[in-house]
Amino acid sequence: MVNDSDTLEYANRRVVAALQVNPRAGVGEIARILGEHERTVARRVQRLADSRAIRPTATYDVMRCGLGNSVGLRLQAAPGALEKTAQALAEHPELRTVLALCGRSSTLWCETLLPYGSRLHTLMAEGIPGLPDITLVEAHFTLKTFATEASWHVPLLAPDERRQLLASMVQPLADLADHYELTPTDRRVADALAEDARISLTDLARRFGFSVATAGRRLSSLLERRMIQLRTEIEPALLGHPFEAQLHLKVGPAGLDHVGAELAGCPEVRYCAAVTGTSNLLVQVCVESEAHLYRFLGERLGALPQITEVATELVVHAFKRGSVLKDGVLAAHPNQP
Repeated sequence: MVNDSDTLEYANRRVVAALQVNPRAGVGEIARILGEHERTVARRVQRLADSRAIRPTATYDVMRCGLGNSVGLRLQAAPGALEKTAQALAEHPELRTVLALCGRSSTLWCETLLPYGSRLHTLMAEGIPGLPDITLVEAHFTLKTFATEASWHVPLLAPDERRQLLASMVQPLADLADHYELTPTDRRVADALAEDARISLTDLARRFGFSVATAGRRLSSLLERRMIQLRTEIEPALLGHPFEAQLHLKVGPAGLDHVGAELAGCPEVRYCAAVTGTSNLLVQVCVESEAHLYRFLGERLGALPQITEVATELVVHAFKRGSVLKDGVLAAHPNQP
């Protein structure tokens, strides 16, 4: 949790909201849609990037790309070693998310990618290599994702502003397949976008020896087939949503699709997926305060009778999100106009 001084000013938040909707939107496009001067928006975007408050990136749809299973791991660190252990985990290249939680117990929640049918037994039996002082408590396979971090944005844009930003994005195919073959070239382009989702087509073409037109087609193909999702990573606290929680819901099997889809449409929800385990729906939310979380639990979840049980844990610190390392970004205050 942060103080008010740790949040971005309103105009900066609006620029970030635009970049969350469309991470590749040009500064001229954002300025026109938000009614700002182009130079002002350019300065804001540059300061946000220079301070590392934002990170335009891309993530694979691992199941559609055939890369394996997304697996959530609940880990217990040795007494007094949580911070050190979490930092070591965040440096681990195979772990994509590392969060410190407080709820049922003080634990770490990590997300990793396991190739299909391999290594889970070894992981359960031997733990994480190089980290002998940590205990693997639970492992949860992701079965279906309803909402990802890429689809969440701070609700500061008017519907027409959001519509205009979406209009310039590459839209997914109407009839998407469950699986597409990821070629070596697809992988190279996707990895370049993960480094910088705002890389220009000219720079992308130069890096790989393409023509600019070919670079554009390669990028469009990945987005049309939803093999990757572009997102602008930022700590929700900087956007005035410092109160984060991870919810573990028990839902009757017949209502799982309905509840998942309903929660995916809630502005508070950053992530929502059906998972294996004693709870079958994992939901991450970020809100403005404890009171907002209370209302979400009572009003949003209370309106869904298919939910039979809720366990709530607070996210007390993020060490890594979606493969993006966190390094004290809240200390930076890029609030200048």
